Amino acid sequence: MLLQGRMKLRIQLIPKPLFGHSLRDALGKTRWDRLRRGLIKENGACCTICGSTERLHGHEVWAYREKNAISTALLREVQIVCVDCHDICHWARTTDLFQKGKIDSTRHAALRRHFRKVNNCKQTDFDEYFVRSLRTWSRRSKKHWTIDWGDYEPAVRKAANARAAWETTSSSLQIDDDYHAAGPGHHMPPKCPSCGSGLLQLIEEDPSEMSEAQEADYTQGVSGSAFCQACGFEFDW
Repeated sequence: MLLQGRMKLRIQLIPKPLFGHSLRDALGKTRWDRLRRGLIKENGACCTICGSTERLHGHEVWAYREKNAISTALLREVQIVCVDCHDICHWARTTDLFQKGKIDSTRHAALRRHFRKVNNCKQTDFDEYFVRSLRTWSRRSKKHWTIDWGDYEPAVRKAANARAAWETTSSSLQIDDDYHAAGPGHHMPPKCPSCGSGLLQLIEEDPSEMSEAQEADYTQGVSGSAFCQACGFEFDW
């Protein structure tokens, strides 16, 4: 049996009521990328789990304090992890993408090998561990949760205030509701909310770091980030 205390790489399934409540969502793309780049600069450009330098992502590590009434999800830290370790951490989503044909069998098998190598275990250990993780996820998903952003609370509050200010200044913008031919940036506001300039440039994002819902919104142009070439202001919508 694979003991969690000995594991370097773990499956970390988010309880269903907490879907869409990540730090990445709370901060927005620009602030999230700034945080991720700062962590890489501070701690080195390598995965904190396996040491890889390939495609580094920011990964949120949560602690779950379960109670009968309202439980608390505490954000403990943001780790820099490689794409392989990140796909393992969110193995339920990875499995769903595999079943939908968005991840091929070669990639799926490579990820399972990666887990076995990092944790020095057998495939049966991984399979049993995933089943246990699903049981824990199912139990936690039936509870009511509140979020404690921990050390990131000031950053979340600052982002929320900035977003509210932007929505106030851009309330008169008209958004096209035709999503059929939409692409990233399709619904980008026509003017900078800071200086009013129309010299805006779309900030390209990496869909591999997004949830399915985030990727759908980005692909349709419903959400995104832009950079004002006139004043240097970066903002999300």
